[in-house]
Amino acid sequence: MKLIFKLSLYEKLWFILFTAVGVALSFIWGDTIIGFVAFISGIICVLLAAKGSKWNYVIGVVNCLTYAWVCYQVGLFGEVMLNTMFYLPVQFVGFYLWGKKTKADGIVEMKKLSALHIGIVVAISAIAVYGYGLFLASLEGQVDPFVDSFTNVLTVAAALLMLMRYREYWLMYILVNIFSVLLWVLRLADDDPNSVTMIAMWSAYLVNSVYGAFVWFKATKKAGVEVAEET
Repeated sequence: MKLIFKLSLYEKLWFILFTAVGVALSFIWGDTIIGFVAFISGIICVLLAAKGSKWNYVIGVVNCLTYAWVCYQVGLFGEVMLNTMFYLPVQFVGFYLWGKKTKADGIVEMKKLSALHIGIVVAISAIAVYGYGLFLASLEGQVDPFVDSFTNVLTVAAALLMLMRYREYWLMYILVNIFSVLLWVLRLADDDPNSVTMIAMWSAYLVNSVYGAFVWFKATKKAGVEVAEET
């Protein structure tokens, strides 16, 4: 994990700031240990992803398990299913696929989508959000089914694009992170003890997703990456 020692000043400050915020909020609001571990592992995971490091998937295993437990406690069953049934196995697949396309400097090769493929992804995602939202709404105890569905579907789409190393996955994560912050703000209104830390975590994800998009779009432009025809 040599990339950890090659962080820019912004990345170091970002990590220190949000880690400090997470620690402070955990003490102030009485967050659980599992909630705090989900926060820290998530921070490290998205930072490594922005760097283009395959090691983000290793930390992602810890984040999937701890975050799924936190979501289970507050009735976000869509998030639970997403993290345990989809996102967890994706971490192992991602580590393998990124490992095959990692360059000597430890950074993965990056690609970009065509306008047509972007349109297809958007159309399929919209249909899936509606259909999955109806399913979640039928589950007893489920809260905010369509917001949950939106974050779930876009996370799946983004994860698949991420596996294939398409830079556009960052744009989808920006949307996911915005709505995830909203999701936990709603849980805060219900006095859930993990909500404040989760809001801080998703806010950190949002900041980092904007930065990640900047890094990946800049890198592909600099490298003169053409639209990829294959996956």
